Amino acid sequence: KGSPENAMLKLALNGVYGDSNNVFSVFYDPLFTMRITLNGQLLLCLLAENIMLNVPGVKLIQCNTDGLTVRMPHGSSFALKMVCEHWEKLTKLTLEQVNYRRMCIRDVNNYLGQYENGKVKRKGAYEYEMEWHQNHSALVVPKVAEKVLLEGAPIRETMERWPDIMDFMLRVKVPRSSSLVIEYREPDGTDEQHPLQNTTRYLITKSGGHLFKVMPPLKGKELWRQIGVEAGWKVTPCNDIVESWDAKIDFDYYVQEVEKLVNGLS
Repeated sequence: KGSPENAMLKLALNGVYGDSNNVFSVFYDPLFTMRITLNGQLLLCLLAENIMLNVPGVKLIQCNTDGLTVRMPHGSSFALKMVCEHWEKLTKLTLEQVNYRRMCIRDVNNYLGQYENGKVKRKGAYEYEMEWHQNHSALVVPKVAEKVLLEGAPIRETMERWPDIMDFMLRVKVPRSSSLVIEYREPDGTDEQHPLQNTTRYLITKSGGHLFKVMPPLKGKELWRQIGVEAGWKVTPCNDIVESWDAKIDFDYYVQEVEKLVNGLS
């Protein structure tokens, strides 16, 4: 476990498995795909069932495609170990186990977990350590949510004191067949639209305009579609970072997004 050789083997196997459902791959084999998928789910259900039936005081927290999370008394550790070892002998598979100090779960694919050694696991909406090709929109939201959940920090005060304006930036992208426009209210009360580039970075601000995607008509229709981006909020485009220097950030938007990640969690 954990060796570079095992990591490379896992990567190779995952690649072949993924291509087994790709009609353009030499590994294309739908029966192979379904055998792995269905057997994996059934075997995981078997593990969950055995744990629930044989481990005193256990509670199943979540179960997804490749693992499950349980909460139980410390005194039940030996029973859990016995169940897992029996499952491994039966299935010829090897389980890995980690212990959490705490977990904050919105749903099965979006959660924050802190290991016993203090390290943090982030999934879905709580992730902020992105690759360069991923969407880095509003990274201040998961960063502040983590401080609130793990350190008890106040939401608004933490948000208003956040030092990096780049963490407030969002981006929207449309294909070549569509366009982006921003609509400003003129002094005479009329609305005027200005075109933006198809990939646009922006801030949610107290002043500014309303952002829209302009998209081709649906099949059989004639009217072009105009769809609001961040409907109900004003934005300031920041493709040139100079445009953000005088922008007054609307913290209400970001606070609201953090509250979605911290309130009412299981």
